Amino acid sequence: MLLKEGYEIQAIQKYQEDFEKATGIDVELEVYDEPTARQKLVLDATSNTGTYDITSASFWNLPEYVSAGWLQPLDEYISKAKDEWLHLEDLPQGAMKSMTVDEQLYALPHTIIGGMFFYRKDVFQELGLQPPQTTDDILAAARTIKERRSDLVPFTARGAPSFASLGTELGWAYGYGANLFDEENRPQANSPEMRTAMNDFVTLMREYAPSDAASLTFTQAGEKFASGQAAMMFDTSGFGTIFEDPEQSKVVGKIGYTLPTGPAGKPLQWLYNEGLAVTEGSENKNAAWLFLQWRLSRETTMKELTELGRTDVPSLHVLDSPEYAAYAEEQGVTEFTKSLPKSWENATTEHWPFYPQFAKIGDTFAKEISSAIAGSQTVDEALAVVQTELTRIMKDAGHLK
Repeated sequence: MLLKEGYEIQAIQKYQEDFEKATGIDVELEVYDEPTARQKLVLDATSNTGTYDITSASFWNLPEYVSAGWLQPLDEYISKAKDEWLHLEDLPQGAMKSMTVDEQLYALPHTIIGGMFFYRKDVFQELGLQPPQTTDDILAAARTIKERRSDLVPFTARGAPSFASLGTELGWAYGYGANLFDEENRPQANSPEMRTAMNDFVTLMREYAPSDAASLTFTQAGEKFASGQAAMMFDTSGFGTIFEDPEQSKVVGKIGYTLPTGPAGKPLQWLYNEGLAVTEGSENKNAAWLFLQWRLSRETTMKELTELGRTDVPSLHVLDSPEYAAYAEEQGVTEFTKSLPKSWENATTEHWPFYPQFAKIGDTFAKEISSAIAGSQTVDEALAVVQTELTRIMKDAGHLK
């Protein structure tokens, strides 16, 4: 196994002996940072050595990996699966779709993240504000907080000029009915919906976010909220666990969670899913497929909750269980755990640019929006540049004539 480091592999590291005892199959595990893991996969796949049977697969890398022929489709295995470990109904459909390319499933998700809005309940109660349910609510609350609580930053989010901010920006725009590309691969960066969405987002970031909003990474944006400096934040559901951890947060017990919609009535998004995939070069595909089933089994994921304390376990069975409710009550995170499955249910890939060139696409978009946040250009000017650059990228890649 060749895996990217992260908290989602702790269950594999701790319980792999259970799999070995149950099957008689030996597991050899290699773990690296994401760039190194990718380099090793590329080397193994292009040299046809077949060293690795299973690898990590982030949803945004799948188009590249699939187009290169590095991964094995799983649909045939699922259709024949009779093992008691596999319960497809436990896996959120939005996450499964994100692991799908050209209607073929290539990985089983072990990390599932949706969009979530965080706000300071104590501040909102003090100011007589209701929990934000729409983007208009967020903008209105930001104005009130700025006027009446000058000691706080009203809002924080990612604004750095890299593709890591793309999920925030396109996820916000989805609520306005905006998509970056149409079904014929044509860029829609300067559509009326996208212009309205980005004008609202840039307004939040320029007028109500920290002074360094144009350079905020996901870590820095989260620190603004966790430290108590900011009253609102839009990002991934993954931050909920951090914000409720006394060792990482100063606002434990003061946080509210909502899933706002935009003017189009669609929920704001922040999609990130990661799965386990079987490599095309594997000589042990059946054993690898058995491992994937075990990893997402009810027994393994339940132990991940009860023994490892993971609240975003990638299993609807666990999230709906009495054990999960009891754990949430004991840890005082019930409000977050009730919002989490709803966030997953809202998750969609409709707005995501599933192209091997996604990094170039993301860098291009985020760079120009960051510049608008910094005040170097207007939103309309930024989106005009994005439209031109994305058209060139898509033509160079052969997606457009």
